[in-house]
Parts: sequence; structure tokens; C-alpha cells
Amino acid sequence: MKVCVIGGGNIGTAMAAIISSQGHSVTIKTGKPDLWSHQIQYIDMESHQLTSAHIAQITSDASVIADADMLFVTVPSFSLAEIAKEIQPYLKKTTPLGIIPGTGGMEFFLKPFIEQGYPVFGLDRVPCIARLIEYGKSVTASKKTSVRLGCFNYDKKELCKKVGSLLGLSCLPLDNYLTVTFTPSNPILHTARLYALYQNASPDHCWQSNVPFYEDWDDLSSQILIACDQELQNICSSITELDLSGVIPLTVHYESATVETMTKKISNILAFKGIPSPMVLKDGHYILDLQSRYFTEDFPFGLCILKGFAEIFHCSTPSIDKVLQWYQDISGQLYLTESGWNGPDLKNTAIPQNFGITTPTDVYQLYS
Repeated sequence: MKVCVIGGGNIGTAMAAIISSQGHSVTIKTGKPDLWSHQIQYIDMESHQLTSAHIAQITSDASVIADADMLFVTVPSFSLAEIAKEIQPYLKKTTPLGIIPGTGGMEFFLKPFIEQGYPVFGLDRVPCIARLIEYGKSVTASKKTSVRLGCFNYDKKELCKKVGSLLGLSCLPLDNYLTVTFTPSNPILHTARLYALYQNASPDHCWQSNVPFYEDWDDLSSQILIACDQELQNICSSITELDLSGVIPLTVHYESATVETMTKKISNILAFKGIPSPMVLKDGHYILDLQSRYFTEDFPFGLCILKGFAEIFHCSTPSIDKVLQWYQDISGQLYLTESGWNGPDLKNTAIPQNFGITTPTDVYQLYS
């Protein structure tokens, strides 16, 4: 099968190597083709086994997707609108278009594709935890044993077989795409941790060293995480005409029912070790990196989306509101005002209301 991967970051590189090692022809579309090698190295985080993978074609030219049998997009959510415009002239209606991961408002940005019958899908989580060693040359990753898939305009079971075969793992179909959108991954995991880490810090606060994002995970982080996740479950319960039982609570996902067990679990996940907090070194000190995707993606294209659905279904979200209010204070963005969910900066987010989805009926029509 001919596969095109758009995006040469952590996940795109790892997926390209995995798919190539399964015997498929892989093309990478990246903005930095000159930095790529046709032979890349993939190192398994657990076994340390090294695999050399061949990349058939490396380019910045979007026309290459016309020859693809499957397309994976691994760019940040805030780039999806631009990518959609770029690929639209070349995408065939027979080529499944996958967004990895499928959260971040994918179904909103690609709504014109969906309405025209293009097969569009997303995975609930990334298929591996990956970190680049050298851009375009090598990556280390921990591949998961399974992922779940939601889609539009394609047979779910058939698509799961194809994606599972490409990635060498189990791929399970979901009843509806909203289950993907509500997956409590980065939009809750990252934002809860950021709040716990920096709630009392000013934007220009200085640290002597970077703080490990996961290895130093504490009980406050777990407390906020569990509270926000419970509010997401409350939103799911209010959407009565869709089966959202597939939105698995983080206490179940991490097999940690209490704050203390959650802290122990997350701080000891091997694939999370060595991941730093979003900070940059300046004048010999570390300061917050507000341009990190932890901020620029996980709030406007993550937590805000969940809050948007809460507003549609009149769900109270005090913990999510507290985290969003903190982000407003530190970033200067304004989402929540004294009169409600109507701040001027909501126009720059991926909330459903920005795409004409304002009532429960709108939600059911899109996802049923």
C-alpha cells in the first residue's frame, strides 16, 4: 500500500518508520524535506531494538497525496485548516484521510470534506509515544498494542483492519466520532498538570532548572486531573442520544481510582520519563514557554472544545473553568467573562459554536 504521512515531527516520523517496516511504501510530506534521510532509524524505548526504515519519497509538494492509498495527518490541530486547503485539490474520494490523534476539532475543520463524502477518520490516541533523536533521521518510540478509530463515510470495521495492518497493532471501531473528540488525553492531562505546576507563578517567573513534566507528577495534579475528567463524564451523561460509554474515565484508563494511586501511576510510566515541562532557557534561568503546544494547542483546541459542549448541554464545569481561568490570566486570552462563555478570544478556538454547532440537535445531526 502507498501511504503518505503529512508532518515530520515525533509522531509522523515514528508512524512512517512503523508503516515502512510493515512492508509498505511511505511518502513524507514535510516543510523541511532537505533535513530528511531516505533511511531513518526507529529505536524501541523498551527493548532498545533498532530498526532501519526506508522512506520512498520526501517532499513539501502536496500533489504527492494524489498517489496515496491512505493519508495520515500528524500536524498540530491549529494547522488543520491550512492543511485542508492545501490537500483539497489532490485528495481522492477513495483515499481515507486520517488525523492523528483525532481530537482537536478535526471534524469541524474537515466538515466540508465530510459533507462531500470523503472518507475521514481519527484515532482516539496516538499509536505510540515518540521523541525525535535527530529530525528526519532517527526517533525513539513506545508503540501501543491498540488504538480506537472513529470515522465518517467509510465502513468502520474495514478501515480498522487496514489501519491496524499498517501500524502493526489492534484497531477497534467506535460507535461515533464524538467518542474520539471526548477522549481525555492531552486536553485534560496536559492542562491539569500545567495548572498544578504554575498556578502561583507569573508569566515571567524564573526557575533554576526545568521541572520533569511527568516524573515529578504530584497529588495536586492528580486531584485536578480527576476532577476535570469527572466533569467530562458528566457532559457525556447529558448527551443522551449518543452512546458515549466508550469515553473511558482516566481512573479506569490508568487503573488508578484515587489521587494517590494516580500520582504513582503517571509518575512511573516509562514512556513519559525524561519529558520536560514547557520551559525555555533565558539569561541562565528557565521561564514558561507560552508558545509551546501544551499552551497553544491543548487549551484553545482541547479544553475549550470540551467546555463548548458543556455549554450546549448546560453542564456545570467548575474545575475546567478554574483551569481555563488560570490560562486566561497567564496568557492574556479571554474566554470566560463575568457574563459567561462569550470572551472575544473564543473566535480563535475550535469550539463547536464557531462551526455552527450550537444546539443539542446540531450535535446529534453531526455525530449520529
